[in-house]
Amino acid sequence: MNPILRQRTVGALVLIALCVVFWPIVFVEPIEQQPIELRPTPERPRVDTSPIAKPQSPEAKVRDVVNPPEVDRESQMRADEMTRLEDGESAPNLSELSDVDSVEQLELREEAPVTPLLDASGYPQAWVLQVATVSSELRAGTLVEQLIDKGYPAFQVRVANGASAQWRIQIGPKFEKKSFASIKLEVDRVLKVESMIVRYQQPL
Repeated sequence: MNPILRQRTVGALVLIALCVVFWPIVFVEPIEQQPIELRPTPERPRVDTSPIAKPQSPEAKVRDVVNPPEVDRESQMRADEMTRLEDGESAPNLSELSDVDSVEQLELREEAPVTPLLDASGYPQAWVLQVATVSSELRAGTLVEQLIDKGYPAFQVRVANGASAQWRIQIGPKFEKKSFASIKLEVDRVLKVESMIVRYQQPL
């Protein structure tokens, strides 16, 4: 190539390169950057740290306004003493207890069942046969299971006794005391206790 033409070509390329570099600087308007606005830190929310009152259950509200059923305390205490099974005593052998079906023989009634009476608090007067009082929950549960296996509607009730507790084993409830007559004879024979009919204390 002609040296003069080559020099002109190189010069033209250099000029083009310079134009590419400096064109934006000279002819393009710079973009203004929006300043970053720093907002103040929001105040820390106020938290109420006062203790929250324990919610009161509907059961507790009802218990406060409903009178408990009337119970003869002296009769109940006497039943606890008459049916108490001491810890050292051997467990009664309930295998000798007859099934409830053979004990409660059906009788032809000539009169209609009595209408349950209501106490002053409005609760129907129902009755249970207390057959045992023990100081062991395990022993109480065993007796109840054995009675149920024989068909007796037995259950246990925990009663606080100072720093300790005792469990009453009861059969029922029934609205007529005489319904327990045959059951009482059979239970007393096997358990060697003097079972007592007491007022059924309906749980609140």
